[in-house]
Amino acid sequence: MKRGLLAGLVIACGLSAQVAEVATIEVTTIEVATIPAEAGFVVLAKTGRLAAAVCRDKTLHVWSLPDGKAVRSIDVGDRAMDVVTISDDGRWIAAGDHRGGYTVWDTASGAVQMELKMAFYPFAIAFSTDGKRIAIAPAGEPVQIYDLASRKKLFELQRPVGGTAAVAFSRDGARIATADADTEVRVYDARTGELISSNADFLMVPLAAAFTADGKHVLTAGGDKIIALVDAATGNVKRRSAKLVDPPIYMETSPDGALLAAGLMHADNMLQPAPLMISEVASGRTVQEWKPATMMVGGTWTTDGHLLVATTTKGAIHLWRVR
Repeated sequence: MKRGLLAGLVIACGLSAQVAEVATIEVTTIEVATIPAEAGFVVLAKTGRLAAAVCRDKTLHVWSLPDGKAVRSIDVGDRAMDVVTISDDGRWIAAGDHRGGYTVWDTASGAVQMELKMAFYPFAIAFSTDGKRIAIAPAGEPVQIYDLASRKKLFELQRPVGGTAAVAFSRDGARIATADADTEVRVYDARTGELISSNADFLMVPLAAAFTADGKHVLTAGGDKIIALVDAATGNVKRRSAKLVDPPIYMETSPDGALLAAGLMHADNMLQPAPLMISEVASGRTVQEWKPATMMVGGTWTTDGHLLVATTTKGAIHLWRVR
């Protein structure tokens, strides 16, 4: 396995955090207490200052970074969370459960900012870059856009057959891209919900989508195991990658727009680790590949240009700075 790591951070889920950092590529960790509250999801703010996870002790835990200090614990009751996400600035955390309950919390106070009940559990949830809006994709339903300040629904997008697997806002907040279960990728006007373009070239469901930094293109991939660069205005494919070993389920461009991080899913066993690939947006050339020892459960590019990836072991969350 290639070592592309510069630092390691270990957080005990539900206990006090402990930190170990090294300046070389050798990863150093320190022992933490083993507890039964394993983490299913880990979300990281792009500021690099906050991490959160819903653990099996039915608690949403929030930590500051890089010190790993426990900030807040929020009891989520008997809810089984399907999707958890965090706003870029770390102000909001949103989660949706398997019974169709959706909540947005203020990380500073732990207060509920918005609470919704929908007919179905979430496929995807995403905040706009400025943290003022949230897009919710319930299973089999149209994506719904809400204003967080007013808690009001602004509009909903088209209803694709089977729903939407992934949703993303452009950085300027002007467009929304969806990777839909009917195998189409669609781009909408984020102010009105009007369809701008669509692409139906995929044979299997696209599972991830990310805008380029200028918002002019959408990078998307999924069951076809091919990353496509799609013109957001026309829906035309500008470039296709070679076929990958596994389907990507996470995609995100770096702050400077030069690189794409694509996290793959082990096709034969989703609980097994799969590679993280970093490629040039302009050329599509792969520049780095890393396969963790355990499955990736979260990650993000930080605003200062680092790529953080989260993995877990029993009772602990591990954060790796991959780039």
